[in-house]
Amino acid sequence: MTHYLYTRFSPNNQAYQQHLTMMLADLPEATHVEDKVRGFVPPLERPAFSQLFEQLQSGDTVVIWWLTAFGKDFSQVNQTVKQLLDKGVHLQLMCEPLRFSPDSPQTDTLLSLLIGYEKVQTMHRLFAAEQGRKALKGNPDAWQQKFRGRPADRAKHKQIATLLLEGYTLQKVAEQCDVSLSTVKRVKAKLKQIDDEGGLRRRGRCHQRGGDES
Repeated sequence: MTHYLYTRFSPNNQAYQQHLTMMLADLPEATHVEDKVRGFVPPLERPAFSQLFEQLQSGDTVVIWWLTAFGKDFSQVNQTVKQLLDKGVHLQLMCEPLRFSPDSPQTDTLLSLLIGYEKVQTMHRLFAAEQGRKALKGNPDAWQQKFRGRPADRAKHKQIATLLLEGYTLQKVAEQCDVSLSTVKRVKAKLKQIDDEGGLRRRGRCHQRGGDES
């Protein structure tokens, strides 16, 4: 049975090195595996984690500092934890002494909590998206005033705004809309001025809770 320390380096996580030092001190014999990718990338699409997952054997233990090592999206975290358990692998958290083990009543309880958080996060996203659509349809004059220019640009900005209100990260929106990150930031800044229902603020709190940023 082998222990692996998995970390995701983020330049915005100032406590990263401290956490890693503590993990290595507690488990000096463990193999350290590190990814340098953004948090929204699913673990199995990350180079280091996907390679680790392929070599994991039943009975092995993956050690992480906290669940945000797998992402801040609860559905993404929940899916990754289940994939490890289905393979017979244990998951040990270091921030709090929690352990996910196959066929464990405690693990079933922890998974139920994750599913609950996932449902709440989804509800917030759907609500924010609905409020965003109402804002775009109900106040077209304000929208046209904020986003002037060619019709093609206005259509693109509406697409960007909708994805932002649905909870996507800035980088993910830029990739899906095929625009620069600065364009997404400009749309978000303008959108905040007509975001009367606070959809963006709710989305931000939901994504920032309990982990590092990237």
